[in-house]
Amino acid sequence: MSQTAQRQRGPRLAVNALQSLRRDGWGLNEVDPVGLRYVTNLSVRGHWLIVVLLVVELCYRPVGGPARFATYVVLLAFLVLFNGYLQYRVASERPITWRWLLGLYGLDVFLVSAAVSISGGFDHYFFHLLYYPALAAFAAIFASFMLNMVWVTAASLIYVTLSLTVADGLDIDARDEKVLLARVAVMYAVVATVNVATRFERVRWQQAAARERELQRERVELSQTIHDTAAQSAYMIGMGIDTAKTLAGDTNPELTAALESTAQLSRSTVWELRHPINLGVIYEGRELNRALRSHTSSFMSITSVETEMTQTGDEPPLSVEARSLLFSIAHNALTNAYRHAEASRVSVELEFGQAELRLSISDDGSGLPDDYAERGQGFASMQKAAGRLGGRLVVEQQGRLGGATVTCTAPPARE
Repeated sequence: MSQTAQRQRGPRLAVNALQSLRRDGWGLNEVDPVGLRYVTNLSVRGHWLIVVLLVVELCYRPVGGPARFATYVVLLAFLVLFNGYLQYRVASERPITWRWLLGLYGLDVFLVSAAVSISGGFDHYFFHLLYYPALAAFAAIFASFMLNMVWVTAASLIYVTLSLTVADGLDIDARDEKVLLARVAVMYAVVATVNVATRFERVRWQQAAARERELQRERVELSQTIHDTAAQSAYMIGMGIDTAKTLAGDTNPELTAALESTAQLSRSTVWELRHPINLGVIYEGRELNRALRSHTSSFMSITSVETEMTQTGDEPPLSVEARSLLFSIAHNALTNAYRHAEASRVSVELEFGQAELRLSISDDGSGLPDDYAERGQGFASMQKAAGRLGGRLVVEQQGRLGGATVTCTAPPARE
């Protein structure tokens, strides 16, 4: 990218973010479903930190009598119960929607307002500060600018009403009204700043997602092109070599051996071409188990190596990257079994558990030499793919079927 394009990129993103404000509606559908669980988890952890700080404030040199202390404890209990239940939903992987976050931040505003009310209203020295993180978190999650303005207006009206009516209200001689106005202005400034920054990042994310979709479309087209051109040509060449072997018969052993070597090379080439072809269906949205079943079936048809695939558990919604990386690990392991181990039987096992998934490829071939990791790029590619999945690759030189066993375990990288 040129320097001029780099200088223009930031202002262009900012303009797009500001333009999206004018197109903004009241809908809540801008909440990102992919990151919603992650954001909820962060919000829950942040609220536990707030709970700890409030407990310290309550217990260290408490202010007010027993009645006020008891009221604070009740309000804090509401926050603990709701936050605890939300933590339970996250930990148990129960569905999380924007309504739960809306309830959490609505509870925040209610509890802060209640604390302001019972603590003396405007004169309390820090309770009004708790409005700011609640409003900022809401603005970071819900991208609707109009909704955020309604939200901050409601919160500021509540605070202004409490400041005017609770205890002695405002001291005009001390210019409390200017302080109140400044506090309300900061509420609006916090919400507007966070909302625009969120939109800026969302525009960048949308552009990156659009580029990824374009890359996926190109990969699908490439797989179809390979299928229609190179793969078909390689298959026809293989058929021609088999015909030549038949015609040659046993009259020339050297020619027969040369044709057999060429035929094996042709089958290996056809098999390698199946990788981008069958990988294309993953970018089209096919599940990993279905793509692998089709791939192992192609492997058995091309190489005549007996191949079986078993699956345990139900496949969760995996990301495209996770499916493609696991597919590539299986392909490399199958290639090694055919090219180097001269296997006559291969087993592919796919297990989906609650905490992790497991992909295992075993063969009955000649096993692996001690320096297998330094030979070629196959095992290095598999190790790298397992690392990108956040998992690990285990290679057994003498595995379950007598030959090598390659196993990848990884957490389920969900969509």
